[in-house]
Amino acid sequence: MANEIIYGRHPVIEALKAGTRNFKKILVAKTFEGDIVKKIISLAREKKIPVEFVGREKLICYAKNHQGIVAYVSPKEYLQYEKLIHSLKDKKNALICVLDEVEDPQNLGVILRSAACFGVDGIIIQKKASANISPGTAKASAGAIEYVPIVRVSNISQAIDGLKEQGFWIYGAEMSGGEAWKTEIKGRIALIIGNESSGLRHLTKQKCDFLLRIPIHNNISSLNAAISASIIFYEINRQRHCEKKSAVSSVSLENLNHARELLFLQDRL
Repeated sequence: MANEIIYGRHPVIEALKAGTRNFKKILVAKTFEGDIVKKIISLAREKKIPVEFVGREKLICYAKNHQGIVAYVSPKEYLQYEKLIHSLKDKKNALICVLDEVEDPQNLGVILRSAACFGVDGIIIQKKASANISPGTAKASAGAIEYVPIVRVSNISQAIDGLKEQGFWIYGAEMSGGEAWKTEIKGRIALIIGNESSGLRHLTKQKCDFLLRIPIHNNISSLNAAISASIIFYEINRQRHCEKKSAVSSVSLENLNHARELLFLQDRL
């Protein structure tokens, strides 16, 4: 099996911790700094993974923002659609995110990071016209890619039909939808996020049971796809942990603070 690279401190250490990838070797800058890199070296030696100390000029050939570390690893494996569905057959509050032609690897990475934080059970992407797993995706996810199942399908429309057959309610993120804070989002949920420029495709939108929007101010046309997904993940979790139904219709300070944190994260990518 061919190897691929991952780079950056968090992607490498999380891959080591997760134990789902085979490591061929790890390259570390001779002038490395920080406790995380020390921990990576320690874990690598425990697992008998070769560690090479190299000049930073060599690492720059792999990525500009390598943070002093690059690893050769086996590829992240995609999960089969049927296996994901089977694994969730008895879960009443299953949550899946479907990406309808999200093209930016950075967005995919941020969505994976938020998915791991908010307990999303899996991400479904399309084989064509979509971002796929890449070193950039792993970096943007800060290592969360190791913990979220990713399914790749040929036809998103058919995948949505299959989810409906398994009792999932289909929610689409769309500016023409109802406010997410005022919509009761419950049960087995599939949240669909559309393309960065054009949003949900017409057929995808038709298959949605509900459309959701995030109210925004100052005449801003829309939010970044990854930020939108992250905010709705949070809202789903908030509603699920909310003790009173009446609280569903209110926008809490937590929502706003979390949105600011996500926007700051996007600026740093």
